[in-house]
Amino acid sequence: MAPIRKRPRADVEGDDNVIAVESATSNLRHEPNAKKVRLSINQASASNTRNRRDGSAESSASEDDVVPDAEDDYLADPTATQYEIMRDNGFKHLDNPDEDDDRATQRFLARSQLLGDNHASDNAIIMEITCYNFMCHTRLHVEFGPLINFVVGMNGSGKSAVLTAVTLCLGGKAASTNRGASMKTLIKTGEDQAVLKVRLKNKGNDAYQPDVFGPSIIVERHFTRSGTGGYKLKNDIGKTISTKKSDVDDMIEYYQLMVDNPMNVLTQDAAKSFITSSTPAQKYKFFVEGVQLEALDNDYKLVADTMDQIASKLRDSEDDLAAHEKDRDDAKKRADMIEERSGLRAAAKLLQCQCAWSQVEEVELSLRKKEEELEAAKEVIKMQEKRAEEEARKYEEANNTLERWKQVQTQLEVDAAPVQEEYENAKNLQKDIQTELLKLKGERDNVKQNVKTFENKVKSYKNDLRAEMQRLEDLNGGAQARKLEEMDQAKITVAEAIADMERHKTEGPQLEEARKIGSLELKKAEELLNRKREEIHNVNQEIRTLGEKQVDPIAGFDRKMPQLIRAINSERRFQEKPIGPIGMHIKLLNPIWSYTIESMLGAVLAGFIVTSKADQQILAELKRRLGMEFVPVLIGNHSRIDISRSEPEHNIDTVLRVLEIDNELVRNQLIIGNAIEQSVLFERRQEGYDYMYDPRGKPRNVRQCFTLHDTRRDAGHRLSWIGGGRNQDISGVKYRLTQRPRMRTDVDKQIEHQQGILVQLQKESRDLENARSQAQRSLRESEVGIMNHKRNFKVLKDKIQRAEARVEDLENELEQDNGAENKVQGLEADLKEAEGDLKMYGETLGNVMLAIEESNKISHTRKREVDALKLRVEENEHKLRKAMDKVRNSSQIRELSLRDKNAHIELIEEAKSGALRAEKKRDMAVEQVEQYVEQASVVSLRVNVPENKKPADLDAEFQALKSQIKEFERKQGGTDKEINDRYVAANKKFQEAKSTRAELEDLLEVLRHSFAKRLDMFRRFQQHISARSRINFQYLLSERAFRGILNIDHKSKQLDVHVEPDNTTKSGKGRKTKTLSGGEKSFSSICLLLALWEAMGAPLRCLDEYDVFMDDVNRDVSTKMIISAARRSVGRQFILITPKALGSGAGDDADDVKVIKLKDPRNPQQQIDDMMRAH
Repeated sequence: MAPIRKRPRADVEGDDNVIAVESATSNLRHEPNAKKVRLSINQASASNTRNRRDGSAESSASEDDVVPDAEDDYLADPTATQYEIMRDNGFKHLDNPDEDDDRATQRFLARSQLLGDNHASDNAIIMEITCYNFMCHTRLHVEFGPLINFVVGMNGSGKSAVLTAVTLCLGGKAASTNRGASMKTLIKTGEDQAVLKVRLKNKGNDAYQPDVFGPSIIVERHFTRSGTGGYKLKNDIGKTISTKKSDVDDMIEYYQLMVDNPMNVLTQDAAKSFITSSTPAQKYKFFVEGVQLEALDNDYKLVADTMDQIASKLRDSEDDLAAHEKDRDDAKKRADMIEERSGLRAAAKLLQCQCAWSQVEEVELSLRKKEEELEAAKEVIKMQEKRAEEEARKYEEANNTLERWKQVQTQLEVDAAPVQEEYENAKNLQKDIQTELLKLKGERDNVKQNVKTFENKVKSYKNDLRAEMQRLEDLNGGAQARKLEEMDQAKITVAEAIADMERHKTEGPQLEEARKIGSLELKKAEELLNRKREEIHNVNQEIRTLGEKQVDPIAGFDRKMPQLIRAINSERRFQEKPIGPIGMHIKLLNPIWSYTIESMLGAVLAGFIVTSKADQQILAELKRRLGMEFVPVLIGNHSRIDISRSEPEHNIDTVLRVLEIDNELVRNQLIIGNAIEQSVLFERRQEGYDYMYDPRGKPRNVRQCFTLHDTRRDAGHRLSWIGGGRNQDISGVKYRLTQRPRMRTDVDKQIEHQQGILVQLQKESRDLENARSQAQRSLRESEVGIMNHKRNFKVLKDKIQRAEARVEDLENELEQDNGAENKVQGLEADLKEAEGDLKMYGETLGNVMLAIEESNKISHTRKREVDALKLRVEENEHKLRKAMDKVRNSSQIRELSLRDKNAHIELIEEAKSGALRAEKKRDMAVEQVEQYVEQASVVSLRVNVPENKKPADLDAEFQALKSQIKEFERKQGGTDKEINDRYVAANKKFQEAKSTRAELEDLLEVLRHSFAKRLDMFRRFQQHISARSRINFQYLLSERAFRGILNIDHKSKQLDVHVEPDNTTKSGKGRKTKTLSGGEKSFSSICLLLALWEAMGAPLRCLDEYDVFMDDVNRDVSTKMIISAARRSVGRQFILITPKALGSGAGDDADDVKVIKLKDPRNPQQQIDDMMRAH
């Protein structure tokens, strides 16, 4: 709301002497506001401020305080106070009432010529009022005219409710209406809340904030049965501008709508009491309240009390001022004695100054040394920077040399790969022909064995045949005994052969198992060798890619990852763009941990991070669209996680310390989800084991440990702790060597790491080739053993058969000596058969020998090819080893250069640290000098210090002199400063007391002068308002040919009326109101009320049931009189309520008179007609 200014009232009645009386304010008075009362001395109307209301900025509709019955509490006390004596001044201003009345009469007669015709005011006019659920009315709406309004109607039609609603809506209290003790009692039965709305006209030059409210202002008050409620201040179109009661009060005060003034708005009960039964004291109370005399009197009483208090303070301060003056004089005497010892103090002051400035010179000397040290440190920095630049140049040369040799090594490896592959193929072909040759040789040996066997058979058959022939010749000799001995020997041979056969049978499964194992080992060795060759190929390809600087940052991710990244970049719904893939925001500082960290983090490296659930849902939708649901989406926030107290020792590598993470979200997520700050790394498994499972206790802030494998590249170890009674957990970590890296690394370091891996892989490949050759040899040995086993089986079988046959032959020889001739024939047949088999095996042996010869030729050819390729491979290996030596040497040289470069950089940093320390010391020395100079300057300006005088010497002299001064001070009762301070303080107190007393005296004088003027203005206002009221009263009585006197006795605080209805009566005293008839009494009271209204000059004047005791004649006359008086009050709005129909006195055809007839609530037909019109 805009600042409120008091609206000026136009001087419409031609007064030439208008006095503005302001209410006095004081902290002793508890009224919230000080209002300005506008008094008119020489005119018939005066603008008054509205009465003060109790209320806060947010008013409650509950008002449970009830106005007490009017009593004669304004009667004069038996003994008048000093203020009342000063105020009344013996009532000398009222000694000439006839002269006052004459002047008032002259102004009254001249007024009609100045005012002109009655016309509506541009503002402060109630246009309409609407009530909802108020008293006994569901809805009550009344539109008022701008000037004279008569509200008529049957009992219960809402006449008094209209006036009550006006009072309440414009800030009045429920108790002041005599309709209820509180607001909630005025709500219609059965309803919970009520609403009152008043629309005020707001036009003209003195409109109230027209730019805010427009041509009208709506004041709305709502209250509930529970006791709550409030106000709404709305503009012309119904928009709420304010809900503060203070703003409503400001607007009402601006327009001076004093609805709480009992004379301004007379309710039904107050009107009856005023008209019929009020005493002179009550009439006087109505009078002083209505014209604001009582408010002015209360304000001036407060001013008088304030002056009394100031005077009392002045009387009490006389002794205090004398005491302060005495203290000041005593202190000054002591201060004057100090000057007598000024020489001794001057010497002490000089020593004190020299002591202070000697300390300054001492720290200035130290500052010069610090500055020299700083300059020396800067020279060291320049020298080290020059050396570091030289070492950097050497490092660049060594690095360029290393890069050239790396390129040579890479090219040699590329060139050697086809030759190596050709060599391997030739070796495999040679091994194949050797294998075939071995098979042929084995077959040759078998055939030779068969040839030998059948040669033995032929020889045996021949021997048997000769023996048989000899036996026949020796038939009659000792041949029988020899046969028996030979048969025993043959049985022993059979048993031995059977035992050999059993042993031979047990060796067969073992040899077959050895051959099977050898075959599996060979297959496994070949598979491992093929995988190793593939790894070598991949590493060579990776080295070539890195050397060409063509590393694709997303090559290690899913093939659809670029599509997902493009979809994310083109999506506009994200509140914050997702971060990912996570691996692209991580740089690996040490490549040896690439596979370990890749395995540890797993799918997280391909994931994304968002900061809200909504973004997570949008990204999930994009994943589903591309078929990439396996990509994890994590939710994080940007608040940095402090891990300063949750990390292990600084000399221990952790996953976090070997990574460089460029995004805070990624860092936070890996700390939360993977504990990278508490996952330590050791290259050797034993070191990790010793660290993790130290007998002295578990390491601090460590969750798990990863180590490399001692021998394998495709695996590592994970060390941690588990529960369940166990405190160790050692598990293997399998690496995916074919997985392209998903984290960024330094290209040079990565190439160097991959070259180290290549060397290791080549060594492992050679070891696998040796293992494969060993497996081939073992397999061949197993196959040869199986062939020999089969051949020996046949030999043993033949041996058993021959032995058993020999036994059988001997037995037959013994049993059948007569069958000798048949035996010779059988032997001859066996001999012939054996000779045929021998011939067949001999031919087979020849064929096998030819095949062996052919295979030998092919083998020799293949061997020459292998040897030639081997020479080329060895030549390439020699060149490669030479290049690798160059790379290694260049790398060592570069490493040394880098070490020297870093060493000089460290020396620079050390020198800078030294310079920084020197600078800090210099700055501290400068600060110390400044502090010393500042402290010494407090003592004095700079003085010369004697040479060879140290601060300690000067301080000793100063202390000695100071002791002498202290002895003097002890005798005088304090130091010089304390004595001077006492004098200054005493003088200050005296001057302050003197100044305060003078200010109070001036203030009292101003108040007395102002108070005297205001009391004079009060008496003049009292004089003129009384005269105006008397003349107006007499004039109004004359409207009906009455004569009367309005007695206003300010001494006894009574107002009485003497009326003579018969103007023919010669006595001018008139009769008292008690002797008048009811109609005459009501008419005279109306005259009195109109006279007082005219004196008050309020813009709104309301009266309820003014004609309650009048007959029709008096009512018509009174009505005409009221209309006539209202027309003389130009621009004022009148609301007059009567329960009876108006007669001829209302003037139905007058434009400035509006008769408002309220509906009879007991007429149901009228309600039906209204309902039909509403539809």
